[in-house]
Amino acid sequence: MPFSQEVQFVTFLEEKNILCHMQAATWKDAVAQLAEVLHRNEGGFPLDEVVSACIRREEAASTVIAPLLALPHARVKGLERVLVAIGTLSAGIPFASPDHGPVQVVILILTPHEDPGLYLRVLAALSHNLGAPGAPDRLAECTSSADIYLAFSSNGAELPPYLKAQDLMEPNPVTLLETDHLKTAIDTFCLRKVMDIPIIDEERDVRGVLSVEDILRHSLPEHLLWMHDLSPILRFEPFAELLKRDHDSKISDYMREEYVSAEPGMPAVQLAKLFLTQNVRQILVLNHRRLEGIVDLHAFMAKLFWG
Repeated sequence: MPFSQEVQFVTFLEEKNILCHMQAATWKDAVAQLAEVLHRNEGGFPLDEVVSACIRREEAASTVIAPLLALPHARVKGLERVLVAIGTLSAGIPFASPDHGPVQVVILILTPHEDPGLYLRVLAALSHNLGAPGAPDRLAECTSSADIYLAFSSNGAELPPYLKAQDLMEPNPVTLLETDHLKTAIDTFCLRKVMDIPIIDEERDVRGVLSVEDILRHSLPEHLLWMHDLSPILRFEPFAELLKRDHDSKISDYMREEYVSAEPGMPAVQLAKLFLTQNVRQILVLNHRRLEGIVDLHAFMAKLFWG
């Protein structure tokens, strides 16, 4: 469904598909209730299949995009148009990834399977308007479906004509300070299960990047990389030497100052080109030198092809 003119998010919303202060014990119950509302009022999709698809998607990758706000979704075969249902909860409920905190505003989005980028454009419009501090709180405080509908009809959330870096990035990535110690970096790699970490200063200006390969490279003397037969030195333990210094060594001694970056407005197709031509897993999204977010290759692929 390509759009030749500006389309506002409220185009897909109807007051009858808004549940103000809904009663849901779990996030799965909230998703099911919103899907049932759309099925009853709009139809055009198999209810059980859509609920299951939304739950699987949420369990695989959280759709909590801001404090208090979740956007579960599914691409539905045969669906002719975008369907949206909104539910607010007086008491927040944890979603599949409890690290994000309780959710009080749930926006269920169903899009035609044949247009995989449409959900992301809808998400971009919502992120722009609801990503600001306090925006989800104001929705949660609405006392009627009419108030919620009015909030969306007056905020002018428009779908972008194409996807940009700011639409696909993770705005709150794992970061470390250049003054942190190596032990902090090793712990972060292991506990947060990341491969690359942007290194910033107190102003969030990027100073460099640290990857697991950088640590491994500093563990091994360079001449070992050129040796084909390592059998004479199998008892050599360079990793132990590195760990002896992990409390004293600063990250700045191990990080790389070269990294691949993009401006927030860079088109998604240009990001794809960067991933391929620069052979990187991560692109930093910068406003001048200030870190705005990251685009991770795995997440990039998941959003574009599974979103």
